[in-house]
Amino acid sequence: MNKQTGSYQQIFFDRLSQRFPSRSELVQKVAGVLHVGKDAVYRRLRGDTALTADEMMLLAETYQLKVGMEREKDVPSLRYPDDRYPIRNEFDHFLQLHRRWEVLQQLPGASFDFASPELPMYYELSLPMLRSFKIFMFGLTTWNLEKWKGLRFSPSLIDDELHLIVEETIRQHYSVAARELWSVGVLDVTLRQLNYMAQIGKFERSEHVEQIFEELFLIVDHLEQMVRTGKRFPIGQQPTESSSDFRVYHNELSNTSNVVLVKSDIRPFLFTTLVTPNYVATSNAELCREVQQWFDNLVEHGNALHAESGKYAAHYFGYLKTQIRQYRERLRAGQNIF
Repeated sequence: MNKQTGSYQQIFFDRLSQRFPSRSELVQKVAGVLHVGKDAVYRRLRGDTALTADEMMLLAETYQLKVGMEREKDVPSLRYPDDRYPIRNEFDHFLQLHRRWEVLQQLPGASFDFASPELPMYYELSLPMLRSFKIFMFGLTTWNLEKWKGLRFSPSLIDDELHLIVEETIRQHYSVAARELWSVGVLDVTLRQLNYMAQIGKFERSEHVEQIFEELFLIVDHLEQMVRTGKRFPIGQQPTESSSDFRVYHNELSNTSNVVLVKSDIRPFLFTTLVTPNYVATSNAELCREVQQWFDNLVEHGNALHAESGKYAAHYFGYLKTQIRQYRERLRAGQNIF
C-alpha cells in the first residue's frame, strides 16, 4: 500500500470509528458488513491490507460517511443508532435498548448526565403495574400497535418475558454513576395519561388504577431514599459501598430537554428522545460538548437534592406525593383533571 493510500484509508477509519463506542464493536460490525473475518478487518485497520473501492463505498453508504481526503470538521447530526430496526412489537424497543446498555456500561470510566422533564424511564418502569401501563401507552401512542387498538388496559397484555427484559435493563442503568436534572413536573405526563384513560373507561379493572397510584408513591419514596444516600440502587433494595454514585439537581429556570450524555474514557455519546420513548444518537464532539456545557450550567445555577438539602428536598418530594394524592382523590370523586 502506498503512503497516500494508507493515509486516505486511515482518515476513513478515523471517521468510521466515531460511530462506535469501542474498537472491538467497530471490528465486529465492519466484519459483518464486508463479510470477512475479524483478522481481515484488523489488517485493514493497520494498513497492511488496502480497502477496495467497493468496500469503502459500501461502508460509507452503510454508515453515511463522506468519502474525501481532507479531515474536514464533522457536520453535527443526530441519527438513529446504526443497529436500530423498526419497532414491530412491544419487545423490539426494549431488546434494542438492552443491547445498547450492555455495550455502554462496559465502557471504561462510564458515567452519564441525564436531563428530563419527565420521570426517567428506568424509574417509571420499576414496578409491574405502572410498567405495564406505560408500555401499553407507548404501544398506542408511539409504536401504533394494531393489536392493542380498541382494547382496555390490562396487565395481562404484557408478556412475563418482557417484564424480565425491562427489569434487567433497569439493573444495567443502576450500575452506572449518574448526575440527573429533574423538574417538579416529572410526574405530569403519567398522571395526565392515568386521568384520561380512567375517565374514558380504558381500564379493564378499577383496582389497576389504584395499584398504579400506590406504585407511584413507592417510586417517589425510592427516589427520595436514593437522593438522601447519594447512591443508585434498585427499588426494594438498600445501597451498599459498591453502589454507583448519584447526584440530583433541580432547576426550574430551564425548558429541560430529554437528553442522556454518556461519558467515558474513550469518547462521549449523546442520546435524545425523538417521539418518546424512541431516541436518536450521536458521538459528534461539538454536539456533546455543547450539551455538556448546557448541563453543567443548569447544575451550577440549580438546587442540589441530597442529604444536606434538608427542607428543600422534603418540600420537593412532598410536592410530588401531594400531586399523586390529588389526582387519585379527584379520580375517586369522578372529577376530570386537565
